[in-house]
Amino acid sequence: MRSNGSIYVSVVFAVLVGYFSYQWWFNPHRVVKRRLGELAATLSVPASETELGRVARLTQLRGYLADSIHIRTGRSGPELSSRDAVMAAASGWTPQAGWNVDFADVDVRVDSDTAARAFVTADMTTRDSKTGEQTFDSREAQLSMAYQDGEWVVSEVDVKERPQPPSLQ
Repeated sequence: MRSNGSIYVSVVFAVLVGYFSYQWWFNPHRVVKRRLGELAATLSVPASETELGRVARLTQLRGYLADSIHIRTGRSGPELSSRDAVMAAASGWTPQAGWNVDFADVDVRVDSDTAARAFVTADMTTRDSKTGEQTFDSREAQLSMAYQDGEWVVSEVDVKERPQPPSLQ
């Protein structure tokens, strides 16, 4: 009788371990969120980044983007419609001081096995090169993700316009 109880407990324990392993490593929502966290870390630039570190970071960034990525930055901002255009823009942007990118308020919706959407608040903190004071910028963005070659990659980004204060007329 005692061994049947031990077998029952062992089976329940194995099922729980399997469930939590799936939730931690294989659940598409968690995988996409983890991938977005890795992307934010790659978009962050240390203040003392070397040229070799910059090249390595840009190479890493390339792996997070789909070949046919399309980025819209509001109505007045530039649009980029290929991974090469995004990489060219990223390589041409060299900040004097580093910055840190975080995706806050992440809401992931997995539409299918190969498509997901993420609604995020992209927060960027940096230091003003003249005053040394910390500056903060925050934008709402929607990212479309595609599952390609065993990885979730960004296929589309739509950065929302900053809300304009009401005019006083």
